[in-house]
Amino acid sequence: MPRNPLPLTTLVILILIGSMWVSPETARGQMLFNRGDCNTDGVSNIADVVHGLGILFSGAGPANCADACDVNDDGGNDISDPIYMLGNLFSGGPNPPLPDDCGSDPTADSLDCLVGPASCPPPVEDCDNGVDDDGDLDVDCADSDCQGDPACAPPLSFSLDMYPIIVDQCTFCHGPPSNFANLDLSLEAGNDPYARLINTPSIECSSYDLVEPADAQNSWLYRKISGTHIDAATAAGCAVVDAGTQMPLGPFCCLDQATIDLFQEWIDGGANP
Repeated sequence: MPRNPLPLTTLVILILIGSMWVSPETARGQMLFNRGDCNTDGVSNIADVVHGLGILFSGAGPANCADACDVNDDGGNDISDPIYMLGNLFSGGPNPPLPDDCGSDPTADSLDCLVGPASCPPPVEDCDNGVDDDGDLDVDCADSDCQGDPACAPPLSFSLDMYPIIVDQCTFCHGPPSNFANLDLSLEAGNDPYARLINTPSIECSSYDLVEPADAQNSWLYRKISGTHIDAATAAGCAVVDAGTQMPLGPFCCLDQATIDLFQEWIDGGANP
């Protein structure tokens, strides 16, 4: 980052017991910054020293980017920071620690950077961490940057995602006229297939509901299509002979793993209608 020291005509430093400010708690993410650029104008010079002193002693604070004003990277903002900056600008002192070219703070501390210089690009929005990472006031999936991100995909639903599979694979047996296992999953005569599944005990092993929302492992539907129903019946003390075979039956068996995983995701996600 360019350093542009201005001519120094008068400099008076009052050596005080350093006071410290800490940036307020915020749900916004950490902006990229350049250490020493306390006024976040993109250049490190005497103006940053003046700005830092104003925040400390003249009520000009808090800093938009407290991390940038922490020139010596000791985790605080106090008189040692403008002194460090003056030494760098005019006495051949060391450069401030990194970052010096639009970076994040490598040191864990309580300081933050809410507004970085305009020359630094905003961070990329993380779509599922509850933080406004890029500082545009939109969090996670409300941010347009998250459009199409898997974390922001709408939850699976029975009507849109699962029932078309059931119609294709299951209603031949679980529908009129057979209604195998007394389970009608058709839409005929006002039947509600979703209601027939949710929190309904299985007649093959009543310890399990056909679908237990948010718990695929305890849902008999998932156990039957995944072929783990025998183990489930044994664990619950149900008669193995009553547990039947993996579903769908016969030539329809078995669902591919991606479809089985889809049912598991739907159930574990709350079995939305």
